[in-house]
Amino acid sequence: MDFAELLKFDEYNFHLIIIGIVTLMAATVPNLLNNKNITAPIIYLLIGVVIYIFTNNYSSIAVLNNVEVIRKISEFVAIIALTNAGLKIKRPFKWKTWKYSFWLLAVTMPLTIIATAWLSWWFIGLAPAAAILFGSLIAPTDPVLAADLQTTKPSEKDISKTRLALTSEAGINDGLAFPFTYFAIFLATKGMDYHNWISEWILTDIIYKIVVGVAIGLFSGWILYKLIFSMTNKNQQAKISRGILSVTLTLLPYAITEMCGGYGFIAVFIAACSFSNSDKDIHHMDNLHDFTEEIERIFVAFLFVIMGIYMASNRESLLDWHLIFIALAIILVIRPISGWIALSQTDLSRFEKFVLSFYGIRGIGSIFYLMYALGKADFSDNGKLTELTAVTIILSVFIHGISAATIQKKLDKYDGT
Repeated sequence: MDFAELLKFDEYNFHLIIIGIVTLMAATVPNLLNNKNITAPIIYLLIGVVIYIFTNNYSSIAVLNNVEVIRKISEFVAIIALTNAGLKIKRPFKWKTWKYSFWLLAVTMPLTIIATAWLSWWFIGLAPAAAILFGSLIAPTDPVLAADLQTTKPSEKDISKTRLALTSEAGINDGLAFPFTYFAIFLATKGMDYHNWISEWILTDIIYKIVVGVAIGLFSGWILYKLIFSMTNKNQQAKISRGILSVTLTLLPYAITEMCGGYGFIAVFIAACSFSNSDKDIHHMDNLHDFTEEIERIFVAFLFVIMGIYMASNRESLLDWHLIFIALAIILVIRPISGWIALSQTDLSRFEKFVLSFYGIRGIGSIFYLMYALGKADFSDNGKLTELTAVTIILSVFIHGISAATIQKKLDKYDGT
């Protein structure tokens, strides 16, 4: 018996082991770190660094050579997270749900885009199109990484105005960043003379695509509920796979809307809200929520392990103090001040305003928008854009992640839980 042949290294099986370990981490790490002063994405980033140090197979991540692959993976993670956020909102069509997030969307998001675009243009010389793209992709609060500070599961009552506002903001602002992303794409492809394309941008990329996304989202969420629960009895409903249903609720609205030229991100979130608004059985909703959360955790683990490898292999370029300065300015100055301005006239306490203003967490959505734009247009600063986005996400993960547990405990005391 040739043991050397039997024990021969097989790269495919090695990758399976890596996948199994990362999946195991996705199942256990978030629970082990519950209420700890560190979040799961931080651990995944550090594991990526360790993998880079001790292996030769992953010595570099060629981001710009894998734009389409990264876009599709981040896209899937984002729409799963949007479904999850929509399912958490118990009264999605009540003004009370949106009374604070409305101001974050209407004021904070545009201010963040403008200030970030100006800073990246002025400080590191990004071209106008690239600067606006960076402002657009970094402005939305990420529905994936903001999950630690989101509202409760569908079966639990909303008791925190702050958590509810963060959830509703993160759910809709990913879709609302698209028009600004297209503005940057138009600048890069059609030139600085906006008179030639501004009307097309307004009519198509703002009005048409948003209206289509909202309409299909509302209808698809409602019709899916009717088809599944109104046309079946309780015995049949008990046999329906909640996992398959949650994937259906994510993929159908998204794909149909994209095929109709609308914003799929908006449709997915609205569909989940519409479904949640129709379904009065909290057990169904909890099951759907739990399954989407499990899928989300697996992909987040893989993406941030890969980002950890990228971080380690590109450490010299990522440690550029100009990039770090801009990232810190966005996280510690631009977003908090923009948020405070938006919420200044509301009835929130100073602490609640601080939480909503400070926790504009950057993450998977920013990766998607960057890859999407790079696939649509040739920006002159692709490499610098990628590095700046990566630095901002990494610092956001550490700054917001390390402080999240403390803020959660204070929020719980503040809300009386």
